[in-house]
Amino acid sequence: MSTPKLSDLEFIGYDLGHGETALGRAYGSTVREPEILEFRGQRSFVTAVAKTKGEIKLGADAVNLSLLDNKAQVWVKFKSRDLDKEAVKLPTQLFTKALMKGLTSDGAIQGLGKSQFIVGCPSGWTPGDRASYQTMFRGAGLKQVRIVPESRAALMTALEQGYLSMDDARSSVLIVDIGSSTTDFTYCFDLEAQDVGHNILGSGLLDSLIFEINLARQKERKKIDQLIARYPHYRPIMEYWCREAKEAFFTGEDTPVELLKRLPIGRGVLFEIRIDKADAQEILSRPLDALNGYSWQGAFEFALKETIDNLGKRAPDTVLLTGGASRLPLVFPSTQKAFPKARVVRGAEPEFAIARGLAWLGRFEYLHTSFKSQVLRLTRAEGDITQKADAAARSLGATLSPVLVDAVIESCILPTFREWRSGKIASLDQVEHALNVQVKSWLQSDAAKATLRPVINRWFAGLQRDIETLTDPLCRDHGLPAMVLSLDDSQHVSRHLEGLSVSAPNVASLESDTALIGTTLSAVLIGALLAKANLFAPLFLNPIGIVVGGLVTGGGFFFGRKALAGKFRQANVPVIARQLLTDGRVRAAALKQRPELISAVQTAWEEAASERFSQELTDMLGAALTERADERAVLFLV
Repeated sequence: MSTPKLSDLEFIGYDLGHGETALGRAYGSTVREPEILEFRGQRSFVTAVAKTKGEIKLGADAVNLSLLDNKAQVWVKFKSRDLDKEAVKLPTQLFTKALMKGLTSDGAIQGLGKSQFIVGCPSGWTPGDRASYQTMFRGAGLKQVRIVPESRAALMTALEQGYLSMDDARSSVLIVDIGSSTTDFTYCFDLEAQDVGHNILGSGLLDSLIFEINLARQKERKKIDQLIARYPHYRPIMEYWCREAKEAFFTGEDTPVELLKRLPIGRGVLFEIRIDKADAQEILSRPLDALNGYSWQGAFEFALKETIDNLGKRAPDTVLLTGGASRLPLVFPSTQKAFPKARVVRGAEPEFAIARGLAWLGRFEYLHTSFKSQVLRLTRAEGDITQKADAAARSLGATLSPVLVDAVIESCILPTFREWRSGKIASLDQVEHALNVQVKSWLQSDAAKATLRPVINRWFAGLQRDIETLTDPLCRDHGLPAMVLSLDDSQHVSRHLEGLSVSAPNVASLESDTALIGTTLSAVLIGALLAKANLFAPLFLNPIGIVVGGLVTGGGFFFGRKALAGKFRQANVPVIARQLLTDGRVRAAALKQRPELISAVQTAWEEAASERFSQELTDMLGAALTERADERAVLFLV
């Protein structure tokens, strides 16, 4: 099965609410803010479904159908975690299937089998609840569907729209989601969410209260009561009309709202709805039986206090208000009063925060998963990055050898022969042993670091640019800046490649603790250079041996040139005679042997170090790039 192109991917955030529903859509190939989809001309519509004679109607159409056909089956406010009940499962699947088919036929979405759906659920739902919810939606035809806590969606929208910074989100945030049926409180710390309270304090209670207040002042009250008694589903329909009036009033500027609706009985019964400032005060302050005698405002303030108790000492730095009912005038000041030290935030369109956030989450998580998968593909054993790193590791010996030999001549060979010249070293045989010790000591010195660092930095920079020919297109394909996977400022490399002196310009030590299985480059080089006892043997053959033999009185006569490599190397030459072997003569002799020394170092690297170093390098790069992919996940939020 081929992987779809990002340009073909569509993520639908499905905010199925108890009272109202909204959908957001995001595309895989763009970083634009998800758009809110319209259904039958409405961006937000009542969660209602009606069925009659094989016909399915949704939203306002379902309300109208139920008025015209008294035999219609009508479901409203059916969202619940109790999915075993047919009164929940049946209308949810009917509503979902008809909604998505309608959007598909309108060309608004790709379709049930192509679009990727992200459905919200309350934060307090258990993993089992979510699994059952997902199964139910698959039964409604959503082939690709995930269930996500609505608190995560709200947080995502606040991040994307700039109401919260990433630092804000990683600190403590209390999300207050006021829906039509419940108010949910979710505490987030470092992006991890915890349900800290949920109740039946939904704005739908206000719809019922508005209906009761307006029913009491109807001129045709008796006829309306008779109509409700005969057709019980009329009441939720009239409450829906009251909901429309409520939203019109509380999103305005205290301007009175009046609606006139006609009920289909006889010549028609009129239902008049009015809300003004006095009504609003009564609506928010009247005691409600459903809230044990508390008013909606009193219950909300009590819920805030209860949440404070549940939080204990975990006072939030930010309180994020979401849900359409967060527009109610009492919500913001009551929240500020309850959390005086917190910053209280509410977006411009809180009723669409969940739908947008769900779509954003779908795109974010898909892209992040795809991005990490592609990084792992490049860094696995046969991956392109691994192959490039292996080739670079094996070529490092050829890069280091000339520089290393030149440094060893000046820093090791000359000083060792000075010790021989001064008499501290008795014989040339002992010079070879002392030279091995000197090389090991020098490789661990600051001087070695200063000598090798520029060479290794250039080598690794070349490898890094080579790797970026693979990683830059990958980043661009996922809508990220091309240099997201650059290792220039990688803390992982800084921590674990200091032994290579390639992690950053300010690397201080070759001998820091590394991830290279406890080794450093100097340790690898020591093992490679000293792997062969005859590494420096050329220095004790021609021309140095001959020069020494020729300078010592009678040396050529007593030993003969063929014997210089044997007896003379073991002889304790007088110190005065040794002075004739100056630094210049030793240097000149060593430079003649330079090609052989370079070849010996390169051979030692290839035989004793390159394979091991290659494995350690590729392991480190895989870990560093994977860590970088995780670190840069936040960029998918940009």
